[in-house]
Amino acid sequence: MILRPLVIARKELLQLRRDRLTLAMMVVLPVMQLLLFGYAINTDVRNIPTIIYDQDHSAASRDLVRGLEVTGFYRVVGRLGSYEQVEASLRAGHARAAVVIPARYGSDLTRGKPTAVQLIVDGSDPQTVASATNTAASMVAARSAALQVTRLSQRGQAVVPEPIGLSTATWYNPDLRTAVYIVPGLIGVILTMTMVLLTSMGIARERERGTLEQLIVSPIRNVELMIGKIAPYIVIGYLQMTLILLAGRVVFDVPIVGSVVLLYALASVFIAANLAIGLVFSTLARTQQQAMQMSFFFLLPNILLSGFMFPFEAMPRAAQWLSEMLPLTHFLRIVRGITLRDATFHDLSSELLWMVGILLTLVTMASLRFTKRLA
Repeated sequence: MILRPLVIARKELLQLRRDRLTLAMMVVLPVMQLLLFGYAINTDVRNIPTIIYDQDHSAASRDLVRGLEVTGFYRVVGRLGSYEQVEASLRAGHARAAVVIPARYGSDLTRGKPTAVQLIVDGSDPQTVASATNTAASMVAARSAALQVTRLSQRGQAVVPEPIGLSTATWYNPDLRTAVYIVPGLIGVILTMTMVLLTSMGIARERERGTLEQLIVSPIRNVELMIGKIAPYIVIGYLQMTLILLAGRVVFDVPIVGSVVLLYALASVFIAANLAIGLVFSTLARTQQQAMQMSFFFLLPNILLSGFMFPFEAMPRAAQWLSEMLPLTHFLRIVRGITLRDATFHDLSSELLWMVGILLTLVTMASLRFTKRLA
């Protein structure tokens, strides 16, 4: 009686040893994920893309900008010349914060008159708001206190007006509601999970059921087969997307300020890209179980590296480049840009080009991997 379970256990180990793909996933992937996520994930919001609207162009204003950069929380990505350009840059997602320095900033400080710097923050990402606002407030307060001490010592006054003030404005999500940020992102996460999982078992199911022979003798080409596998699930993806948008609007009161038509048009590329990923997995896997395991291993990097949960700007540069290879990274920018910031097609064209390139690469890989022969 005691030996029988040991015999069964030995048999399972032998079967597992023969299944090299599953064995590799069990051993290699956890180590890779540990190293990748331990290196890439950082909850500290730093290197916030920031634009500068300097109306003064003085030595004092340039010194203020350098002080912001030295903190490590702000990365200046552009210098603009009008509020219209500031709005366009924030709407397109090119920057997360904007610093507006008023005219005569330097001369007001020289003459002892109080002045105020404006900080505009993109509220569609609440993780950025607190870090950007608190850091700027601390730096401005420190500079203001230093000037106060200098003037007190020079004039001997008991009370000196605060030299520099900070005026903050939060756009797109002024109430900083988490649901406004999370729910649009859930559209991408849920579509990634379901679309990859559905199609990853496609070819594997054909192989397990013995129906692959019908595809082998058919005149259909590899690319046509891949497109045919993808097309029906696009409708399912649109249905899921519609349900999430309706639930987000009715239950969580998430606004949709942009074009729904544009969102659905761009979502088709994202859905197709995830379906193509599933097809690549199905050509690698021998069984549906292996295909499912690959899908779940793929889902975790998407959630952690795409910017859905952790700040994208806080990741190391190498991890950012890796995340750019994920369709979810670009779709999150698209869906949040349209629903929260009223982003236009021009604003999101670079994200669309990324997704189209990823889609074409994946369809090519799936077509090359699939061979019309029994394996």
